[in-house]
Amino acid sequence: MSRARPLSKFLIGVLSTLLLLCSASVQASTSDGLVWVVHGSKGKVYIAGSMHLLRRDRPDLPEAMTAAYREAESLVMELDVDDVDEQAMSNLMLSAASFNDGRSLPAVAGEARWRALRPVLTTLQFPEPFAATLEPWGLALLLTTLEYARLGFDAEVGVEKQLQTLAATDAKTIEGLETPEFQIALFDSLPIEEQLQLLDMTLTDIAEMPAMAEDLYSAWRRGDVQRLEALLLEGYEAMPKLYDDLVDQRNRRWIPQVKSLLTKESDTLVVVGALHLVGDRGLIALLRREGLKIERYTASGSPP
Repeated sequence: MSRARPLSKFLIGVLSTLLLLCSASVQASTSDGLVWVVHGSKGKVYIAGSMHLLRRDRPDLPEAMTAAYREAESLVMELDVDDVDEQAMSNLMLSAASFNDGRSLPAVAGEARWRALRPVLTTLQFPEPFAATLEPWGLALLLTTLEYARLGFDAEVGVEKQLQTLAATDAKTIEGLETPEFQIALFDSLPIEEQLQLLDMTLTDIAEMPAMAEDLYSAWRRGDVQRLEALLLEGYEAMPKLYDDLVDQRNRRWIPQVKSLLTKESDTLVVVGALHLVGDRGLIALLRREGLKIERYTASGSPP
């Protein structure tokens, strides 16, 4: 397996998720999606929950998301996807995700965990010698990417990629809340104990992914916040520090950036991973605590 190709795909699609989301085929023709609208002093900000990878055979976006896109003059995503040098970031990520101090993953993970990993590596055709060179966070996210691909999901038809294509056609600008360098450093700075927790959670997710895929995708398409909270937050309940580092702190850093968009005369669509929008520490709840009036948004413009 080539190192550069999976890492390139991973960087553009999965690095920005931090959610380990997946999706599945659901025969629904209409959907509310996961979209809110915030009214500022001048313009509006639409906030949409993304799934960064969608099925190749069912890549259509929820109607509320496409309606919000049409209303917005510009977009803001976790990453400025127009400004990402894919190969350079792949090289940077490979360097960051690899042990450079003489350690190996089997030694760091321990015999029992490495033994549990080996069947997954075999199933996903991931070479053990390469896996042994990677830090836990790097392997966790690469395995997730490969499992998505095995189930038919692809960042090339994901929400951000589709919106990027539309924005290029319509001459709409895209800005980023973060940089790829920041996101890579975020993972790379995790203490080894948290990285191993992430790897353990990934092994559980991969084992359950085919069964839970339809439930998660369906909940996302119809904008079922309660079900999404149950599905997405469950894995973090026993790992509060990991949630704090990967989700909560980032949500809080985004608050001033989102509030600044409300002072613009034009309307903006903000697109972030769905996990960032649900729960009492999600971006929507945090913005409400700031005193902002936030409403659910549908294609018809009325609350669902």
